[in-house]
Amino acid sequence: MARALHKEGWSPKYMANKDWSALLGQGFAAGVGIYNNLRQEWERAGAQAPQRDATARATMIQACQDAAVRIVSQKVDDLNAAGIGMSSENDETYKERMEARIRKSLSSYIASDPIPDSWRIVGVEHDFGEAYGNARADLLVRDDLGAMAVVDYKSKLTLKAEYRAKTILEYANSSQQLHYGWAVQETFNEPVYRYFIGLAVLEPRWAFDLIPFPIHPESLSIWLASARVIWNAMEREERGETVPWLSTKHQDQFGQCVYYKACFTHHYDPALMVQDYVKLT
Repeated sequence: MARALHKEGWSPKYMANKDWSALLGQGFAAGVGIYNNLRQEWERAGAQAPQRDATARATMIQACQDAAVRIVSQKVDDLNAAGIGMSSENDETYKERMEARIRKSLSSYIASDPIPDSWRIVGVEHDFGEAYGNARADLLVRDDLGAMAVVDYKSKLTLKAEYRAKTILEYANSSQQLHYGWAVQETFNEPVYRYFIGLAVLEPRWAFDLIPFPIHPESLSIWLASARVIWNAMEREERGETVPWLSTKHQDQFGQCVYYKACFTHHYDPALMVQDYVKLT
């Protein structure tokens, strides 16, 4: 149901904390993507990369920071222009701090570049196309085993030590992991055995971990069979042959579903939904 409402163009009028977190993550990923493109060009040219040091890479860091901040600022402007605003003064504070956070995280990442020199970049923000659900991998590499692998960047503002293990476990055998593995295998016609989460924690102290997860062929096969059941249901929905199904849960770790009021307060009435939502064109 949430997917159907989103496809119709409905969006909450106000940004939630997770929206700000998403923007922060998008800014970090955008800056890292620009840097990874530069690294790929060095590798292709057989050139020596600048020393891993904030001073040696200062010009590059500045360029990536500026581009990332521009991208996120434009996203915020676009949301505001569409009628999506900030929900409180706290959001204004978060907006002001977001630029500094993006700049600090990019400086830390680029100065140290945690992707090993022995790896080779195959693709940056690689779009697999419509045949693969327009999946876009942050980074495709040929790792130290000589095999294709996916690196998926995840950023968190904070992550308490007691939640770290639980957070990492949540990424294991995720649909995203297996979807990327399938798309790479189909596109490049070779097996994928590893998927990496690049976990960045911004505060109170910068930390970055490159965490490997195995992709087992049998798990991938079972996931694909299951995914096709879901994709077929989605296609029937879009053809109007069936109605969107209503989830049995209406909240997740981020809080209540953003469409809760659309379903249970406004009962899908567009005239009422405009109290809490805007319809984007």
